[in-house]
Amino acid sequence: MVLFGIFLALVLLGLPVAFSFVVGGLFYQSFFTGVNPNLIASTTYGGIDSFSLLAIPFFIFAGDIMLKGGVSKRLVDFAKLFFKDSVSAFGTICIVACAFFGAISGSAAAAVAAIGGLMVPEMIRNGYKREYATALSSAAGYLGILIPPSVPIVLYCVTANASIGKMFISGVVPGLLATVAFVILNKMQIKKWLNTAEEIEIEGIEPAQENTKTPVQTVISVIPGLIMPFIILGGTYLGVFTPTEAAAVAIIYGAFVSIFIYHEIKFSDLPKIAVGSAMTAGKILVIVAFASYFGKLLTLLQIPGQISRAILGVSDNKWIVLMLIVVLLLIMGMLMDMSVSIILMVPIMLPIATTLGFGETHFGMIVIFCLAIGLITPPMALNLFVGCQIADCPMSRVIKPIIPFVITSMAVLLMIIFIPGLSVWLPSMLGYK
Repeated sequence: MVLFGIFLALVLLGLPVAFSFVVGGLFYQSFFTGVNPNLIASTTYGGIDSFSLLAIPFFIFAGDIMLKGGVSKRLVDFAKLFFKDSVSAFGTICIVACAFFGAISGSAAAAVAAIGGLMVPEMIRNGYKREYATALSSAAGYLGILIPPSVPIVLYCVTANASIGKMFISGVVPGLLATVAFVILNKMQIKKWLNTAEEIEIEGIEPAQENTKTPVQTVISVIPGLIMPFIILGGTYLGVFTPTEAAAVAIIYGAFVSIFIYHEIKFSDLPKIAVGSAMTAGKILVIVAFASYFGKLLTLLQIPGQISRAILGVSDNKWIVLMLIVVLLLIMGMLMDMSVSIILMVPIMLPIATTLGFGETHFGMIVIFCLAIGLITPPMALNLFVGCQIADCPMSRVIKPIIPFVITSMAVLLMIIFIPGLSVWLPSMLGYK
């Protein structure tokens, strides 16, 4: 408890989480244990010395290329072809476009930025209250880490030593289920979140640039972008390349599409995009490296075993124990970065789950979904921060409209928990053991 207390105190004092791992661990190690101080060198290097982890910067770079390369606008135009009947269609387009973009970028924040940046002004222009449009786009953004490829799923697999390909496939059904649930929710409640004509005029949103392409041209233009997830998943499933190699292939394909087909970027833009991607990936990998040291220290102090015994001692019923784990994960998602939560919680909770008879794939999807809910649940709520910045809307106004999306997400989470087939059926059908 002392070690966790030091760590939390440093975080509350404003020290970045990654450095709180190191400073807190070294302080505790120096004054309370006889653990060799050289531990930090070996474990931080070993924590990122993984071929699988290369998939993270590669997927981030591929997603950034497609983001800058005009894929998001084409996805929105494509989604508009199917939803034109009512005012709720604009929210539906945002949700569906986020799901499409998630199949390309693997990042929740990127989905909010790319699709929300296009759709929030259009929703407001068509009568949506600003706070509701912000909440909807922020919630839909986390679909990007459920539908493969997914950076958090890669991180889970590296931490749990699980199959990345199998976990990718396991996210398809839960991701689609959440997409449908959000579409239904939007249709049910849109009338209470509409502005009057006077309020729309006050918003002062500039008219959007209309899509002048025919439906056939719109479909043809989006095809190159939509092919990327099929390359990644198809190549991985057929054994043509590993998930890490698939991420590298995605970079080459994304650059080719953006430069030679969409003509949205030039070769000279790639270094600048690469620098931004490297900075994003670097933040994640620094956390991974230092959290590996912190986790190793916890293991040497036998803290995971103590936590396991405490949780298993609460009840003999595996479902009660699992729900306790879910509550802990939801709290972690609310308070900490998703990457940190995965690295800290999975080594402790996965052995408990497997002891209770839950498979690593089923449990992995529970972990990812719990922490995804944290992306729209204050105080951490990364998606809400991104959405509020894009929509120029204070967080305080978004709290009320985001609640129904959190409740709906909880309902989908319960379905994933109590119906394991939602996570494991598709991988088993495709031959994953």
